[in-house]
Amino acid sequence: MKIIPQNTENLLWNKLYNEYKFTPKIHGQFEWIKIPIENKTYHKDTPWSDEQEHLINSFLEELVSDKMYAFDWQHDCFTFSPKEYIPCDYEYYDTNRKCTVYFPTYYPNGDYHLFFDSDWKYGIFGNPWKKEIIVMGKNLIEKFESNKTNLNIN
Repeated sequence: MKIIPQNTENLLWNKLYNEYKFTPKIHGQFEWIKIPIENKTYHKDTPWSDEQEHLINSFLEELVSDKMYAFDWQHDCFTFSPKEYIPCDYEYYDTNRKCTVYFPTYYPNGDYHLFFDSDWKYGIFGNPWKKEIIVMGKNLIEKFESNKTNLNIN
């Protein structure tokens, strides 16, 4: 896991804003993102447990052959491999910037959390205000569907 360089982060945010129509808002009825490939929206009122986060990570570990991106709106963004086990609520102190860095969870805990692979084939996009998770990519959707009970989603 590492923080994405600013120029790369800007390019990826531009794609999210322009191609995915990412529109961050916190109030009212609104469409906040338009996923251009097969996707499914789930609702979940509470954060996932450590076991559920680990299960979701295992889906990505199986499906994604390359790196992934972890975006936390208005916070640090990262590249990572699902093969790394990054525990829930992982944080560390960045001595160069003199601040604490937080790696986002798959459940959006206060801000938009967006996870997608480098090929834009699979993704998990979370909106904390609508308490919804949008899963992108046929095979990833199938994994969520077959584990709805374990993930406590509808």
